[in-house]
Amino acid sequence: MRNRTLKIMGIGSGPWDAQGDRPEHFLLDDAASPDGPRRRDHPLDRVRPGGDAAILDAMDQPTRLRPPFAARFRGVHLWALLALAVLMALPATTARALQSCFALLSGLSQVTPVTSYDPFAALQPPTYNTVTVQYIAGSNCTFGIGIDSGLWGGTRRMLGLSGNWLSYDLYKDAALTQRVGDSGTGNVSNLITGSVNNGRGTQTATTGFYASVPAGQLVGSSYYFDQVTVTLYQLNSSGGVVAVMDSAIVQVRATVRTSVSATVNVGGVRTNLGASAANVDFGELTTGASRSFDLEVSGNTGYSVSIQSQNGGRLVNNGAGTSIPYSMTVDGRGVPSSGTTLTYYSYSSLDRHTFIVVIGDVTKVIAGTYTDYLLMTVTAN
Repeated sequence: MRNRTLKIMGIGSGPWDAQGDRPEHFLLDDAASPDGPRRRDHPLDRVRPGGDAAILDAMDQPTRLRPPFAARFRGVHLWALLALAVLMALPATTARALQSCFALLSGLSQVTPVTSYDPFAALQPPTYNTVTVQYIAGSNCTFGIGIDSGLWGGTRRMLGLSGNWLSYDLYKDAALTQRVGDSGTGNVSNLITGSVNNGRGTQTATTGFYASVPAGQLVGSSYYFDQVTVTLYQLNSSGGVVAVMDSAIVQVRATVRTSVSATVNVGGVRTNLGASAANVDFGELTTGASRSFDLEVSGNTGYSVSIQSQNGGRLVNNGAGTSIPYSMTVDGRGVPSSGTTLTYYSYSSLDRHTFIVVIGDVTKVIAGTYTDYLLMTVTAN
């Protein structure tokens, strides 16, 4: 709740050939022959249709096979396919062979960038979140911890039950200049690094990162959430990724509280509600004279505006004991002299409410300075 006293003065992807025939399997024998090389049946051509026994019988015949480079196939090259299969299997085998140490993640189940977010707070301090790496087996482990961009991809953000998005990010440093990323981006410099081994006192390592929500996001009051994958990598001596040792899915949560901010605008001069009094100066008073001012309200929820006149809707000259009546409207609605409370159920980035004050009869009062004070209170619903 913010209070504001208004002084009224009187002054954001074939094996078949082109004809559709089955490929022919045969070998060429280059033994001496008056007619040159002659065709020899391929063992598979003697296989009877159907039955594994026929296949095995044909394969057991003493057929002399020429080396691959002395025989030419019309159709599929069997050894070429086998070689390809072996080559395709090599990368995974190589990756497993390279892993030389084993470790696990622990101690991180949720990230809370901010406990209660105020859209109007100028400063939103980051939170520090710790994670522990536990050595299991193998050689000394140099590790890197990567964190992906979350459920929504691209920029990290949380989705609220209100349908709004709340941006946040994760950093390696308290100054929020070194963003934490994942090796999938091709950049390992954004990993959180460290080491563990089998030595006494070095089997675990606790490290962490900072979570921050930028200030000034006017979003609905709600519970907000995201989910990130935290991956533990083994790194080589050059800092490159060798293998994935462990990973964990972590929830990111925050709450945005209801909040409003109000400003009084008198003749283009804005004063925050709750600061020093703003003056509406009429100058020399005349009957029917009027002045206006605006109450500007920003918020993420509905709100109420309470208006109370200290003198019951009259400008008073305390020294002379005389007073002048005045009337007041807000957005065209009259405000009783006894005061009133106006309730607004919708909200926006800026609501402007115009107040108009009209002076009553001044003919029967003596000269002097006449004042009244309006107490204005804006409260989030």
